[in-house]
Amino acid sequence: RGQPLLKTAYASIKLTQEIWPDFTKRFRNPSSAESYESDLSELMNLYQIDFLEIRSEMVKDYYENIQRKVKQGNLQAGTAAKKFRELHSLADYICKNRIEYQIPETFQDFFYPYLRTLDKMEKFAKSIPIEHIDQLFVAAQNDKMAYCILALLQRVGLTSTEIVELKPENFAAYDNGVYVTVKGRKEACFIPEDVFVIVECYMSERKQHEYLFYNQRGNKLNIMYISRLMKKYTAAANIPSYSAEALRNSCAFTMFSYDATPEQVAKQMGITEIHVKRYKNISYRENLKRTANQLVKVRVEPPK
Repeated sequence: RGQPLLKTAYASIKLTQEIWPDFTKRFRNPSSAESYESDLSELMNLYQIDFLEIRSEMVKDYYENIQRKVKQGNLQAGTAAKKFRELHSLADYICKNRIEYQIPETFQDFFYPYLRTLDKMEKFAKSIPIEHIDQLFVAAQNDKMAYCILALLQRVGLTSTEIVELKPENFAAYDNGVYVTVKGRKEACFIPEDVFVIVECYMSERKQHEYLFYNQRGNKLNIMYISRLMKKYTAAANIPSYSAEALRNSCAFTMFSYDATPEQVAKQMGITEIHVKRYKNISYRENLKRTANQLVKVRVEPPK
């Protein structure tokens, strides 16, 4: 039928002669079938088993292996997501046609549960390599306001729009950590301990103005200020001119790399409008965001 043959000795006759030809004839573009064949054969060769006999623990191991490659920079997040989407598509097709092909119930689409995490990783893939982040912070360490803004972008996952709206009273200390209320979010956002040290360092030297960050006239910053700040310090660090959004993406991407769930990352990256004042010795009821951010191994040191 003009479709690529499976280039592996582990494929069964049923898969090779019945399922694969029926599955691939749906593709109009031959390159699509070639891509599927490559990823399918790679999986079967890796575990030396027919796709119809693949087990959940193998898929879990394959996912973890791919995650490691993405984290190490040896595989693009988009490529990882593509592999799982293709394998899920074939597994789903087989499950839907189980009776026709006489496939036992033991065969399941074990790839589907991993799609959400991989798709979200792909979304945040345009982030900054960790070594460039380190150089960026070193370049900005003599500018405490800039350093604090960079930390809120990269470690907390706030947007430029959210950062310029912050006021000193938005931060609240509880017995299980510090949280900040952010305009437009539904829940208070957890501030990792290393970031709050930087915030306190900046607060101890800032002048009394309504907004946490302000210009020379004492007025609220605009998002273009943060854009110019990124250009200034990426140039000083001799790294590519990354955007504030790319730095923020690094927060989510790093959390995914350390196996935070999509729900945990979502909690950290987006929340509400609740006015929280400073209270002591009161447990904040939501611990999920705090736990999620503790999964991130990267810490930001206070400026010297």
